[in-house]
Amino acid sequence: MSNLRKQAMDAILAAARHDISDTLKEQGIENRHDEDADGAVFDVAILYAYRVFARICEQEGLSVLPEEFVDLAAELVEEMAEDADLG
Repeated sequence: MSNLRKQAMDAILAAARHDISDTLKEQGIENRHDEDADGAVFDVAILYAYRVFARICEQEGLSVLPEEFVDLAAELVEEMAEDADLG
């Protein structure tokens, strides 16, 4: 990974950590290792993935369609599961 990509990823992860912390506080979740905390982290991660998808689409002049994001993410998950089964 190039230095620029690493810096960008580090910035996204730092912002996500902040949002996760805020979300946990807002939802009154004190135990970061319970199922509710897992759900909160998952929600923030999906939101960040969608935001990145939307920004890339906008920069490339493409329509931002939430349904397309869901479809593409589902396809990627299937491919990753197949790769894990083969590995």
